[in-house]
Order: sequence, then C-alpha cells, then structure tokens
Amino acid sequence: MKRILVFVLVLAGCGGGAALEPKTYDLGLNPPSAPLPPVRLGRVLAVAPFDGTDMHYRLSFRNAAEIAPFATSRWAASPAELMRKQMLRGADGKAGRCLLEVEIQEFTQVFASKEASEARIELRAALAQPAGLVSRQVAIAEPNAGPDAASGAAAFARAADRALGELGRWIATQPACN
Repeated sequence: MKRILVFVLVLAGCGGGAALEPKTYDLGLNPPSAPLPPVRLGRVLAVAPFDGTDMHYRLSFRNAAEIAPFATSRWAASPAELMRKQMLRGADGKAGRCLLEVEIQEFTQVFASKEASEARIELRAALAQPAGLVSRQVAIAEPNAGPDAASGAAAFARAADRALGELGRWIATQPACN
C-alpha cells in the first residue's frame, strides 16, 4: 500500500506539466528621457499592496475594484525602490534647495479586455521648499501594455519615464527650487 501511495505521489509531482519558471522584471537600464532639475530626493514610499514585489493587475472588464498579483511574475524590488532608482538616475547627483518626497498610490496593469491593457501609475509628490510645502498628484496611463506581465513591465518603464518627466517640469516651475 505504501509503495502505491509513493508511486502516485511521484506521478502527481512529475506528470502534471512543468511549473512555470518565475520571471523578475524592473524598469530597465535606460535613464529617464528628461533629467530632473536639481532636487534633493527624500523618501519614496508606496501604499499597500504596492509596497512589495508582487506585480499587480486589475481586470476592469470584470471588476475594476479587484486587485490581483500575477502568479509567476515579480518586480525585482518594490515599485517605490524601482521609481527611486529611476529618480536617482534622472537627478544625476545634482542636489537642489528643495526636497522631493513621493508616495506611489497605484502601480497596476489594468486590463480593459483579455488582450488589451495599460500600465497605470498614480503618485503624490510633495516638494519641501524654503517657503513651505507644495504637493501634486500625477496620474499616468500608458496604453499598449499588452496581454501579459512582460509587456506590462515594458509599459511601466514608459509610464515611469512619463511620470518623472511630469515631476521634472513641475519642479522646474517652482522658483524657490531653482
């Protein structure tokens, strides 16, 4: 009886198709297309559930309020760390008079259908200046994110680039920071 049980367990472990190899993604090697103006970079945080390494998606054609993680795809670091890395690349070591802090509020691949999605990044930026604190919401929806996590990761890189471009233009309009 034990031999049969062991045999069945071995067959179940080997015969049911190979498990998918987990994939890990980041925002790539390219620096932002537009450098950030001189600014000191403070904290970059993300609200739950975007504070871990899970890649999240929403099926808006079914229920836009439901967030789920991809089963076999992960970020190499949290979205906050990925964005911080891109900000550091964009700042190129130039410190300014103002301190920038960012909170990521959305970092999901949103599917309008099974084959069509967009990468969505929403963040709140706070800029501490000598005269006080100013803040700004930035919302980016990068279309053509494809039907899977790999295509989504490439769209997130484009979305992050656009978000940093918007932040840079906003910082540049703050006279106390220049």
